[in-house]
Amino acid sequence: MAGIAAALGGCGRSAAPTGPAATAAATGHELVQRHCLRCHLEPDPADLPKEYWPYALHYMGNYVGMKGDEFPDMRVEPAPPEMEPVKDYTKRYFLFGPDGYYRDLYPFREHIPDKPEMSAEEFRRMREYFVAAARPSAEMEQQGPKPPVTTRFRPVFPQLELEPDALVMSTLVDPRRQRLYVGRSVIDDWVGGGERRAGFDKWDDVVALDLRSGKRVARIQVTSDPIDMALADNGIRLVTHGRFPMTQVGIAAITDVDFEAKPPRSRMLVTGKQRLVQHHTADMNGDGRPDIIADAYGDGYAQGAHSLLAIWYQQPDYAAQWRRAPAEIPPGVMPGLREKVIAEDAGLIGNTIADFDGDGRPDVAALIAQGRQELVIFTSNGDETFTRHLIDQHTPSWGGNSLQAADFDGDGDADLVVLNGDNVNGNHFGKVIPAPRPQHGIRVFRNDGGMKFTMAWYYRMHGAIRPVVHDFDGDGDPDIAAIALFPEWNEDEPETFVYLENKGGLQFVPQSIPREFFSVWCSIEAADVNGDGRTDIVLGLGNFPELVPPDWLTAHPAMQGRGGHAPSVIFLLNQG
Repeated sequence: MAGIAAALGGCGRSAAPTGPAATAAATGHELVQRHCLRCHLEPDPADLPKEYWPYALHYMGNYVGMKGDEFPDMRVEPAPPEMEPVKDYTKRYFLFGPDGYYRDLYPFREHIPDKPEMSAEEFRRMREYFVAAARPSAEMEQQGPKPPVTTRFRPVFPQLELEPDALVMSTLVDPRRQRLYVGRSVIDDWVGGGERRAGFDKWDDVVALDLRSGKRVARIQVTSDPIDMALADNGIRLVTHGRFPMTQVGIAAITDVDFEAKPPRSRMLVTGKQRLVQHHTADMNGDGRPDIIADAYGDGYAQGAHSLLAIWYQQPDYAAQWRRAPAEIPPGVMPGLREKVIAEDAGLIGNTIADFDGDGRPDVAALIAQGRQELVIFTSNGDETFTRHLIDQHTPSWGGNSLQAADFDGDGDADLVVLNGDNVNGNHFGKVIPAPRPQHGIRVFRNDGGMKFTMAWYYRMHGAIRPVVHDFDGDGDPDIAAIALFPEWNEDEPETFVYLENKGGLQFVPQSIPREFFSVWCSIEAADVNGDGRTDIVLGLGNFPELVPPDWLTAHPAMQGRGGHAPSVIFLLNQG
């Protein structure tokens, strides 16, 4: 989640004419085209509500050399020293607006020019262009009827030895051992400094639970958010996200955890990265050994963002090296793995593996956030090199979050489902104001062959973040279930979950769950939780500080009668 940086993008330096002489007669629209197109597609005033554009423009003004005092109705205060990032790569400040709210912003220092590239009056002209053409927030909210409640799934509150009201970054079911792993976090990083505050470490953990009894089997502490997990020998392969703001040396890591050992034993495979997001395992070079593919989001727009999409190829001595691997290693990779970086685009936020060009080799589709907002596919050339294909691109406020490959139309090739819904939009202090984004939602891209894709189906879902894809109804085609972390909170029952039943012909029927099971979700998993042979859904709570209304547990209409608490995990049991 990229914050306002992803929502707005930024303008970097260019050899194009700038300064008062070049812009004196330019309209606001012309100024936008002159400055902002250097880094990303042209923003549309319709991308954001009228109330949000002043904050957006103030942030963007850093990248054309504005000093921060150009808008008389807005006030800037420096962040306290203890909130400055240890890795001093941002200019962090508080921005107070005319609506009584303020935001915690952090533009990137290396992209801030030494001198203004336009006058204050021209910058205000730029703001007027966006504000005049944008719609008020209330007009952008699209409150449609709730989809019918599904009969496919029966929601239950499982009896688990797990505290309520958590931020659950990931879950993982081990059907063989009948275990549920829950990765929990407190986002204390958002408080600032990139370092831990006393008392918070105890909450970043992975808890192992017995699915039959609900009892806690084991627990490990982790150094940062447990954002992604997969089954591994005797336990899990765990991706920890790292810190935001970034630390001097990245601490994001990939670690195998043996939960059969007493106490659990960790073996670190990769570390030193900045903000790892997602990983997969596949034989990427045809040598018969499983490799690791992962992306790191980093923080920034271009060079210096520390973003990457990489493959760690397993070497012949991997098994021997793995057996004696320590719990922690210096920044780098464990002996027995070899790193190959595929891409370093700022804002790499998700990846999925499939043979997209039909040549029998696995390829990588990746989603790029920040200013670029691109969907790209890297096709394998068979020699550990890849060819890049741009499939789709959007304006900075699009908010790309995740993607997954599947053959949705049954024609034998890999299609894509893509979710966009990032709406962090800078840290909010006080009541959270929804920023309606009509462009948010779930899109299915049909593979037309020849590396051509068509956006064939769309479902609007505000704040959509993660999908799971599975043939839940057993009719032979993959269905989709998805969650939203940034719903429209002004709705009586914000949409935070949808089940999309595939009816064939790339048509999907949306279905919901009963109101009494409403919560805001951060994680979703498809797994058989009760051993009946049917694939269920596990939802992990998204009680994300400063990104949900502070009183949502007690005051929101959809939470009435719930005692002011929400279970950290619920199950949606597949009824067959």
